[in-house]
Amino acid sequence: MLCAGLVHGDLSPFNVLVDKEGPVIIDLPQAVNAAGNNSAGMMLERDVDNMATYFGRFAPELLKTDYGKEIWGLYVSGKLKPDTPLTGRFERSTVDADVAKVMQVIDHAREQEVERRQRELAAREVE
Repeated sequence: MLCAGLVHGDLSPFNVLVDKEGPVIIDLPQAVNAAGNNSAGMMLERDVDNMATYFGRFAPELLKTDYGKEIWGLYVSGKLKPDTPLTGRFERSTVDADVAKVMQVIDHAREQEVERRQRELAAREVE
């Protein structure tokens, strides 16, 4: 589904039916656009964790995997394809966030917003 740009958002074993053709995912009203929803990555990880927890009762090795993070990382980097082999492993970044740089970007955005509002107010006064 993620290759098509969708995240289920409430995936559980109860939302997967299996017939002779294979699995069919149902109950899609809460599905979200992966590129347009800031929570999509978290939702995908929760969906995958729900499935791993359930199937981990039968295959305990699943409980030690990070498929959700791996899949999301591949999606974000543009490397996720329907036939991409998955390992269940995900390497977390060990690089510390540059908080000062992030704060500079936020401050700059605030300044731009103040300037935009001032221009808008000035334009209204001219009318």
